[in-house]
Amino acid sequence: MGGATLGGVTRNRADRRNDADDRSTPRGTLAYGTTRFALFGEVLLVGVIVGVLSLPVVTMVPALTVGVRHLRRHLTGEVDSTRRLLRDLSPAVRDLWPLGLLTPVALALFGFNVWLARTGLAPGGRVVGAVSAVVGVVMVVVVLRVAGTWEPGQRWWPAVRTAGSRARRDLVGSCLLVAAVVMCVVLVWMLTPLVIVVGGLLAFAMLAVEYRLGPGPVTDRPAL
Repeated sequence: MGGATLGGVTRNRADRRNDADDRSTPRGTLAYGTTRFALFGEVLLVGVIVGVLSLPVVTMVPALTVGVRHLRRHLTGEVDSTRRLLRDLSPAVRDLWPLGLLTPVALALFGFNVWLARTGLAPGGRVVGAVSAVVGVVMVVVVLRVAGTWEPGQRWWPAVRTAGSRARRDLVGSCLLVAAVVMCVVLVWMLTPLVIVVGGLLAFAMLAVEYRLGPGPVTDRPAL
């Protein structure tokens, strides 16, 4: 009986030491030593930078792309300086400039069709408006997928084809991206100054969705 008692005391002491070790470990630590608070700060920083880089409008897609790459580097423990983020912008613009031009023009056209359908001035406007809305949503998803998977040297059309394939294979992730866009619109509608962080939120959403899908252009995927 004495041996059993001694063994129980020893186990209790070991349990207490393990509990103490657990309490000494910083809570909220993610992969590669980063923390949730640090990730939150990076998302806000990316939001500001993407917002500024997107001011010319045609640079919106490349800006989102470099934002995603910055957050990915932060999560994988690579150098994630702002200077490196800005260096990524030049190859992103060079590879994706046609998509950067096409996206705002096409979305403006789809938006005009939806507005025209709501006025009832055009014959068959409801059908045109519905088709434009659906095509616009699909285009937004594909563009976000491009921004989430692009690698330097990948031209815009192969990037679009790859993004379309991933969007088709991962319908749940595509729906999550649509939900992220809707939430960002709601946030800006509720409080307009939050528009400055929308780029960071979308970049984080794109990164999270691509991590869900599994192997792709990013081979090292720590758990979020």
